[in-house]
Amino acid sequence: MKIHNIFNHRLDDLSDQELGQLFSDWLNGSKPKTIVTPNPEFFLLARHDKEFAELLFQSDLSLPDGVGLKYAIAALTDQKLEHRHTGVDTLEYLASTGARLALVGGKKEIAEKAAENLKRKFPSSDIIVIDPGQVPEDGTPTMETIEIIKRSEPKILAVALGQGKQEKFIAKILPELTSVRIVIGVGGAPDMISGQLPRAPLFMRQIGLEWLWRLVIEPKRWPRIFRAVIVFPAVVIWATISEHRFWKACHNVLKEWL
Repeated sequence: MKIHNIFNHRLDDLSDQELGQLFSDWLNGSKPKTIVTPNPEFFLLARHDKEFAELLFQSDLSLPDGVGLKYAIAALTDQKLEHRHTGVDTLEYLASTGARLALVGGKKEIAEKAAENLKRKFPSSDIIVIDPGQVPEDGTPTMETIEIIKRSEPKILAVALGQGKQEKFIAKILPELTSVRIVIGVGGAPDMISGQLPRAPLFMRQIGLEWLWRLVIEPKRWPRIFRAVIVFPAVVIWATISEHRFWKACHNVLKEWL
């Protein structure tokens, strides 16, 4: 496993095999482990939300999701990101372990359809859907939600409340859950798994054009895409100028792109 660091945040670079072994060890362990799946928007939010930034720092595993991080690492360091794990792929892998998984958040009908599709794809999976109701921006769970999850005794908790809110929800609820061994924020992954939103074709994912696909199928998403493909690169460029490595960054990014 390699570890990268950009903007004072850690990014863990693991192969599929390393990730699978880590999950197996954690599921058989005695303590809960938290996973975050950063994309460029995470880093922009962390610049202004200190609580969120601290939760990213405290996570046990930071899996780079957005393709922009691949180029940011090339620009800001002399390293190369070898492996990227999307929220969809990671959620599917966790479901495939057969450990009881509680999917919390998102629209109930979408979450239920996502669970149905995961069970169809992985017959040995054990998935339950829990509706947490209206969760405030600070991520505080209701006592009812806590009790429902406790009674369900999941080993994996996947929270789909959107970046920032889901990580705060996890931090507040995890101390109450003795059965959980892995907890992850999955954002909009259930939308894709449910089929509510079609996933980008494989070739677009391989060349890093998921954002273009999302723009086509979800035009209202343009402010988020703008932040990811315009604002974040601008922040990275400014950082390379400040660190006197602009031309070196251009060379590294071009090599990565080619």
